[in-house]
Amino acid sequence: MEWFLSFLVAFAVAIILTPIFIRKLREAGFVGHDVHKADRPSVPEMGGIPLAFGFIAGAFVSIPFITNQLIFLLGGILTILLAAFIGVCDDLFGIRQKTKAFLPAFAAIPLMALSAGEHFLVLPFFGLIDFGIFFPLILIPLGITGAANAYNMLAGYNGLEVGLGVIASFFLGVIGLVTGRPEVAVLMFALTGASLGLLRYNRYPARIFIGDVGTFTIGAAIATAAIIGNLETFAVLVLGPQILSGAITVAEIIRRKPIQKFATIENGKLVPPERTYVQTLYFLIQRITPLSEKQIVWVLWGIGILFGLLGLALAFEPFGIFFATTGF
Repeated sequence: MEWFLSFLVAFAVAIILTPIFIRKLREAGFVGHDVHKADRPSVPEMGGIPLAFGFIAGAFVSIPFITNQLIFLLGGILTILLAAFIGVCDDLFGIRQKTKAFLPAFAAIPLMALSAGEHFLVLPFFGLIDFGIFFPLILIPLGITGAANAYNMLAGYNGLEVGLGVIASFFLGVIGLVTGRPEVAVLMFALTGASLGLLRYNRYPARIFIGDVGTFTIGAAIATAAIIGNLETFAVLVLGPQILSGAITVAEIIRRKPIQKFATIENGKLVPPERTYVQTLYFLIQRITPLSEKQIVWVLWGIGILFGLLGLALAFEPFGIFFATTGF
């Protein structure tokens, strides 16, 4: 039950620290404007810091119970801390977008040095592929930076990122239990607890934003757990909303369309930018029907749950055997 202890400690630390950070960050002037509210209220940023503290606390209390994979667990925690630090630097200094896209790869150095995970992947239509030395040198940093940036692309609404973090980490944690990877369960339920603690203050109407420190921490944590536990394919599934939205956004950027990040508010509903602007998953949903901020978040949470259920189904027999042997 070490995973449950990790969950409780992470939740307690995050829910206790967050109101303290709300006050301190506001006093220090680290605030942004909620552009999806008519009055654009100022809201403290960098709420991902108490989330990171909660996660680390939850992960560390499990160390006495994890012996076989302890070195990889510690390396994973260090990777997540480095990702959080990169997020803090971006929140404070505003790193250029092109630079920020590659920086999380440096957070992967501990996992690369340990050559974490098995060097093969099960790919759809191809089955089992052994990547050898290319796994730690290329795929690990690619996985960390890809997950961190994909998570950062589906953001901007109250409770969206943190709620999706709760959903993705919960399902990957359960998959870790089902597949006999306790180190994955510990990391993911620590993230679930920390995210739930922060969600109390980040949900609509948000009293704190999570910032890049939050999105980078969540994305890197999910990728790290997947690499350590050899559950990369399941991580892709639980991160389905982020990957789908990221693919849409990247495709639009390649087409060199100008970027507009924010929807406008009309009669309490969010109206996406004109089609001459870059598309995102939530803009595409809003084109189907006008939704309020709370409604679009609930829809995206629902999509996240569907992806999580799909991943969980594939972890059970007979789907697990079919999935592992065919690559589907």
